Amino acid sequence: MQAGRELAEQGFVAHSPTFKLGRPLLNEVFWLQPHTVLGQIATPTLIVHGTKDTFVPIDSSWAAAAQLRAPHRLVEIEGAQHGFAVHDDPTYADPQSQEWQAFVIQTVADWLTT
Repeated sequence: MQAGRELAEQGFVAHSPTFKLGRPLLNEVFWLQPHTVLGQIATPTLIVHGTKDTFVPIDSSWAAAAQLRAPHRLVEIEGAQHGFAVHDDPTYADPQSQEWQAFVIQTVADWLTT
């Protein structure tokens, strides 16, 4: 119940030093259930996920991709944390984070234009 008190007192729950979960996001997480309609999506779908993501496990993307019936692609960024960065690089200053960011941008651009 600590999280509930934190939400009531501060208006958010600190998920990490740089990421706060506010009431609107928490409402989406608890009330919207996209996993229940993945098989109904008719639009081609690109999923990009870091393999070392500690906020959202990559297993969730594997499960989502398995449910999709529309054309789709799952791109795994080997070693990337959430946000496609190295661990503890919130400003994306590390050259590896910058390389992953550029790769993700190019991958999305290619997906949208082909």
